[in-house]
Amino acid sequence: MAEHVGADGQGRQRVRSLLDGRETLVTVRRKLVHATLTGTEVPATHAPGYRVAAGVRCVPPNALPGIARPHPRYTVVGGGKTGMDACLWLLQQGTAAERIRWIVPNDAWLLDRANVQPGVENLRRFFESLAAQLECVAQAGSLDQLFARLEATGQLLRLDPGVQPSAYRCATVSRHELAQLRRIGAVLRLGRVREIGPEQLLLARGQADVLPDELFIDCSASGFRSPRGVPVFEGDAAIHLQMVRQCAPPFSGAFTAAVECLVEGGAAERNALCAPVPLPRHDTDWVTMQLTTLQNRQRWSPHAPLMRWLAGARLDYGTAMRSQVPPDVLARYGEALRAAAPRWPALLAACAERAALRAGTQARSAARASPAPAANLTPA
Repeated sequence: MAEHVGADGQGRQRVRSLLDGRETLVTVRRKLVHATLTGTEVPATHAPGYRVAAGVRCVPPNALPGIARPHPRYTVVGGGKTGMDACLWLLQQGTAAERIRWIVPNDAWLLDRANVQPGVENLRRFFESLAAQLECVAQAGSLDQLFARLEATGQLLRLDPGVQPSAYRCATVSRHELAQLRRIGAVLRLGRVREIGPEQLLLARGQADVLPDELFIDCSASGFRSPRGVPVFEGDAAIHLQMVRQCAPPFSGAFTAAVECLVEGGAAERNALCAPVPLPRHDTDWVTMQLTTLQNRQRWSPHAPLMRWLAGARLDYGTAMRSQVPPDVLARYGEALRAAAPRWPALLAACAERAALRAGTQARSAARASPAPAANLTPA
């Protein structure tokens, strides 16, 4: 029940009570840890980014258990993990799939949960999945070939086999959950919602009907913000928490603390071990996240104190249990790692080219929508 206001001009930090407005001054003895740079955005704490007319009922997903009467149709707004969970909850409660409508602005590649399960009994599949991903990289002659191979080998999944995903957000589903989601036939792929009226739903690329007393479930919050160009360690003054391993916020926070405690030297030495992994948005981010994660791991290996920490870290069971991985699987992983190395530069170049094309398309769309000059979007 308090908020951080900022510095007081004398090096102290001001914290204000939300109950009575009183301020407390905090002296930072070592460093200020910013855990808000990639702050989460969830429907329960953020208003929808579209207009909702008076009389239209639009609720966040955590309001679903409080529903006290049936509605003629349930429309889930948002194609991310929260939207998937809302759809699955409705289906699990016995809602007929025909009464669910799902607005999916962008289809995304999904991870198979079976490939990333912890526990010694899952070690073989976990490391085989890592090896298979690297083999796909080694064998891909283009980005399209890469994603085709990743799907063919079960490393990535998609909602609709007939729709090519353009996004990637680290969303994880089981095969059973995917089968359930595919039961929903009314999937609108007309871009983001702009306005929900009492009789009409306006989207970026079209419109649809609205039933009387229809319930809309807002799952459109962006999740994580994606900062660029901010180092984890800012001199001797602050730490900006970011991901240093793909799709692993808890581990990344813990590892950053370990680097602060175990690595001697200044910010340069620590930042060399903690290159921020860009948060995912587009399909090409799968490539950049994978490579940055691998590069970080290679930098950690020569550092004995960090490797000892990793071996005992609950959030990094792959290191702790590495000795229990079957030798043939480890050999396959090592061979795949070496085979993939020459392919990364070409894939990164293809990612940059695709990002430039995407930025140009966005700029042209913005120019048509508004007379204001389009932003200069830098390729990821």
